[in-house]
Amino acid sequence: MRELRTHRLLLRPFAREDLPALARIAAEEETRGFMCDGGREAAAVEAAIERWLRGYREGLGQLAMILCEDGRLIGHCGLERREGRVVLSYALHKDHWCKGLAPEACREVLRYGFEELGIEEVWTATRPENRAWRGMMERLGMGLREEGSGEVRYAVSRGDFLRRRAAVGAR
Repeated sequence: MRELRTHRLLLRPFAREDLPALARIAAEEETRGFMCDGGREAAAVEAAIERWLRGYREGLGQLAMILCEDGRLIGHCGLERREGRVVLSYALHKDHWCKGLAPEACREVLRYGFEELGIEEVWTATRPENRAWRGMMERLGMGLREEGSGEVRYAVSRGDFLRRRAAVGAR
């Protein structure tokens, strides 16, 4: 797994030394439901980091979201294999919400998955009431594919993402 960069973010593989910073983010009430499968205890965060480290062998896993301006770890974003699908997820410290950082990170992770790993389709899921996540996925070109069991699932194909990216880049 390699580092990815955007204008404002460094997305790099996690290290075990990141546990305290990530645990602080996971412990926040507003953020914890979106992190590490909802776990907020240090043990759950540590287990998530260990799972991500194992996933790096195939080029997948969550990446530490580092703010370039000051080097702080502010969240995570990445791709993981779950139930036979490649799934996009992220979590961001609440102080950095509504600044465009989440879509910036997700867009770069999708680009990496489609262009560099050759993934054919990426999925994501959230609760139906999470309008912010749903709107961001739609702006990234993902379409609603499944609803039910308190969850909605969105997906985008490699071809659709790359066509959309080329059209946006042509403007």
